[in-house]
Amino acid sequence: MILEEILIYGITLLICAAVVYFYLRAIKKKSQATEVKVNIAKEEGRFEPLSLHPHIDLSTCIGSGACIAACPEKDILGLVNNKATVINATSCVGHGACFHACPVEAITLRIGTETRGVELPHVNQTYETNIKGIYIAGELGGMGLIKNSVEQGKQAMDNINKSITNKKDDIYDVVIIGAGPAGISATLTAKKHNLNFLTLEQDTLGGTVYS
Repeated sequence: MILEEILIYGITLLICAAVVYFYLRAIKKKSQATEVKVNIAKEEGRFEPLSLHPHIDLSTCIGSGACIAACPEKDILGLVNNKATVINATSCVGHGACFHACPVEAITLRIGTETRGVELPHVNQTYETNIKGIYIAGELGGMGLIKNSVEQGKQAMDNINKSITNKKDDIYDVVIIGAGPAGISATLTAKKHNLNFLTLEQDTLGGTVYS
């Protein structure tokens, strides 16, 4: 009887040890693969972020991989030692899917490097920030690509139009700050929706359009 118990416990222990071994081995292989990608990104100048990028709080990250699965781009994020890490920061387009997917809120969106980074307001899928009624699109959100900025400006204004329930002739429905690609796109979309709008720009044109 004692021998049978020892045998059962021994087999159980071996199975548990095997599971742990293969789990740790898988983590190590995944970490090594990610580290190779990071080194390649550094050599090719794609590791340092140019604009908006995810910043990971390693003390909070639980390594769920939800951010990696949520990101529609390839190899922006990876896992090293079961912690999320940025790989190709320059490929990030700043839609914030990783931020929304993280179950422990270990990701924030920042512009620039850690030494000069600035935290941005949280932006939902309609481009509205955590401050109700304020929307951001284009360069303000770190979106340097003109095509994406134009699309963001259009979508943001479409969403603003849907949110307006009571239009008044004596007040503006929306004020657009900046006449860059996103601002011009938002202005044209506001006109299409017959909104009473005002576009403000310190120059004749703004953002990438001006340069």
